[in-house]
Amino acid sequence: MDMDRIPGRTKRGRGNPFVADPEQNQCGACGRMARYRLVDEYYEKDHRARRIEDAQDLPILRCRTHDGFQLMRYDHRYTPLLKRAGLHVVANLVRRGMPTFNPAALTALTDRWRPETHSFHLPCGEMTITLEDVAMLLGLPIRGQPVTGAAVSDGWVQDFLGTELPPAPAEGRRGRVSGVLLSWLRARFGECPDEADDATVTYHCKAWVLHMFGSVLFPDGTGDSASWMYIHCLRDWDDAGQYSWGSAVLAFLYRQLCEACRRHAPSSTMAGCTFLLQIWMWSRLPVGRPQVFTPRAWEPFGVPDLYPTVAYLWENVSAPYAITKRAYVEYSNELDALNPSTVAWEPYTHPEVQGLPLNTMCVRDSALFRMRCPLICFYAVEVHLPHRVARQFGLMQDWPPEEVSTSIQLHKFDRVRQRKVTDFAQHHRDYIDWWHRMEENCDRPLEPHNNANFRQYLSWFHSATRYKLRQKWTTDDYADMTSSDDEDTTFDQRAREGTQVEIAPILDRVGTSVRQSVDDITAFLATQADVPHNTNPAMELLQKLKRRLSRVANRCGCRTQSMHDIAMPTLSHRSGDTAQKIGHASVGQSTSPTPTFSGSNEDVDEEDYTNDASTSQDVLNSSQLSDAPPPTQPSQRVRRTLLAQMLFARAGRKRDDINMFMFNVVPTTFEGLYFMLCNILGLHV
Repeated sequence: MDMDRIPGRTKRGRGNPFVADPEQNQCGACGRMARYRLVDEYYEKDHRARRIEDAQDLPILRCRTHDGFQLMRYDHRYTPLLKRAGLHVVANLVRRGMPTFNPAALTALTDRWRPETHSFHLPCGEMTITLEDVAMLLGLPIRGQPVTGAAVSDGWVQDFLGTELPPAPAEGRRGRVSGVLLSWLRARFGECPDEADDATVTYHCKAWVLHMFGSVLFPDGTGDSASWMYIHCLRDWDDAGQYSWGSAVLAFLYRQLCEACRRHAPSSTMAGCTFLLQIWMWSRLPVGRPQVFTPRAWEPFGVPDLYPTVAYLWENVSAPYAITKRAYVEYSNELDALNPSTVAWEPYTHPEVQGLPLNTMCVRDSALFRMRCPLICFYAVEVHLPHRVARQFGLMQDWPPEEVSTSIQLHKFDRVRQRKVTDFAQHHRDYIDWWHRMEENCDRPLEPHNNANFRQYLSWFHSATRYKLRQKWTTDDYADMTSSDDEDTTFDQRAREGTQVEIAPILDRVGTSVRQSVDDITAFLATQADVPHNTNPAMELLQKLKRRLSRVANRCGCRTQSMHDIAMPTLSHRSGDTAQKIGHASVGQSTSPTPTFSGSNEDVDEEDYTNDASTSQDVLNSSQLSDAPPPTQPSQRVRRTLLAQMLFARAGRKRDDINMFMFNVVPTTFEGLYFMLCNILGLHV
């Protein structure tokens, strides 16, 4: 299948989400490369993360959620109909009521969303909502037809509800699409009469589903209407049961996150299934997590088809902070302080979850959870990339992950700008064909997760993206500064003029300085290979300091910087390959060279590797990668190593000179560093 046949596709394959985008990381207007390798300038220019990094004060996003949802009364006569449509599990979950969301925490998390990878970029690595989360939390079906089709009524919209419709909202204004007001649905179908016949019950059930779509599963930026797009999928209950509602909810949430992370106006909103995003955040991240109370008894009891999902555990929680603006800054600082040990990577293996009588829909489609595929919801086509978050499945994380473009052209395509497109099934026919190759799209089995490999992945990841937003205020070396240089800095001025003291910039500053000290010790020890460490007290002291400082830096979220010299491998395209089959070349096998290791890694403790991996590993030099660009200048670490070599070459590497350096110069340097760190932490000595 020629790439040129796919709508919105260029000859370079920019519309193909499964091939590395040749223009990734480059601005289409000026050609300027982005600062980070995983960041595209197209998204970066308006991204909230960039503005936060530039010390701009951004508003909290308003969540389009379930306001007034309980006013639409659920009737048990709806249950058989919803079961035929595959919506009975989520309906039985949300009808009981939903917890109060935390917009400050959700905004702080959305600030980290990257449209380039469809994942959150955090100090602990990449994380994202996957098809597994949709099934485990909402109980929606994954296997089935994509939710798409024609977006025209053809006169059957009024027949759907069996009543005369109110005047439609103005389409296109404020990003509005054609639909019905939720307030009208509540007023007209708020409660089904006891004496209603089957036809009336059916109309009320359809209105209830449409209301759930517009307020819980597919809320748009307006938050007050439900789109007519989904009506043709709900005309027949049995036909509705053939759709992949889970993938559609995830596609719509991805699209809304990709838009929300670039909004910064005072009235900015966040749409999509916020219920799914909030429960996902509570389940995995210790940021904004409320106090959990015992949920109400589940009803109906003893009916397996109506058993709960994992979201039931979060049914009864405390309300979030009242002062949202202050909480937003606190949550942002807490996210900057995350490390892999503080994250719940596999929450569904928790004993509390294992002891819950889960609905079978939670695991029915588990074979498709790691499917690398397009997620389709009418106009929105987003890419599911579980290979980037392998640790969420308990698997070893490949690094660098295979490059897959999420397509700028797909992100530009929406319902308002492309009003002339009315049949999305025809427009996205190639992506639909791709979706149907489900088993082919599933990623290959991987080895189980191990900490040694993940530490190396983090070193690469930290060098390739912006993983902290509240960063240190300066990169000056403490060893070259006096005490007065670290007083009345820009950080101090912001704190003095603001309302709270942020801890994340301090952690970043201290952690970076400690890591720099570790690199200095490592560079020095590399010049002392001929000195027996077990007989030299100074060498033993440095080894001990190295281990201690390395752990302190890791706890501060500052990993080794040795991977900075590793260039990002790129997919090579042979000249003359003008046609490529969709969904075959890159699914299940990586086309990017994955570095292999031998020797020992100086930047990670030896005992850590003994516990986590059977083979010792080393850091690659940039020249060892076939796709790496030629080196232009030595890295900071290399420069330090060369400096140490010059120093001891000049001294003739005499044992006495070495000992003099160890006992005089090194203690003085660490003494200065010690006092600097104490001052910044407020521990004046």
